[in-house]
Amino acid sequence: MTDPPNRPDAIREVPVWRVGPGGARHTVVTESLVELALGPRILMRASVLPKSLDDFAVGFLAGEGLIDGAAAVHEILVAPDSSRVEVRADVDPDRIALFRERLATSSGCGGGVSAAADALPRVESDTRFEPADVSDRMRELTEAGHLFRKTGGVHAAAVTDGQMLLAVAEDIGRHNAVDKVIGRCLRQGVDLARTAVLSTGRASADILAKAARTGIPVVVSRGAVTSRAVDLAAASGITLVGFARTGRMNVYAAPWRLGLAPREGDTR
Repeated sequence: MTDPPNRPDAIREVPVWRVGPGGARHTVVTESLVELALGPRILMRASVLPKSLDDFAVGFLAGEGLIDGAAAVHEILVAPDSSRVEVRADVDPDRIALFRERLATSSGCGGGVSAAADALPRVESDTRFEPADVSDRMRELTEAGHLFRKTGGVHAAAVTDGQMLLAVAEDIGRHNAVDKVIGRCLRQGVDLARTAVLSTGRASADILAKAARTGIPVVVSRGAVTSRAVDLAAASGITLVGFARTGRMNVYAAPWRLGLAPREGDTR
């Protein structure tokens, strides 16, 4: 069940003392500390918007290399108050041990947790996108951010096939939003090798790692990218785009997927 009926609301009204015009109350986004457990054992705790926690759990586990896809998951149990999500899945104990060794608090908003991005699989997908389509889908993602318009306190992410947004999520953390859209697509059987992931937040190394581990060939950010993200994108064969706006963007790695340069060894 995606959203238990008595989960915390995504937003709430709080009193505020204003300097300048406005009323005495303001809408804020809900932040919950959520336990993610593999079976009975807690894997980690993270600050998350208490919505779509089953998608979050699957996306996090796949993005951190703990599972290879939704087929490994047998059951997902979300606590009625959304304080815990328990996943019952086939997970190699060696992967769990490696994850714990690499575990680090990330640079993400909302206290995101991610394993360090070291050696990553190479993404060999030959999927290509038109730059205009990427710009259009980023605009649609920005327009879809209803929680951002209400609170100003969330990031948004989406997965696209170039022609439409296949999944959209908002969360207090950019990592959480990416986990949610990846998880939703995996649960729906989407072939991620034919997609791009879009984010309104900074594209850092750990976002690149989530894409590489789930086979997503293109990462697009409305904001900046980091130097380590550029290095990892080049090493893993991922097309990395930053500052994506209508009619303009910076492409930092694998520009051939956007038709901006020939692929090495490509005779087309």
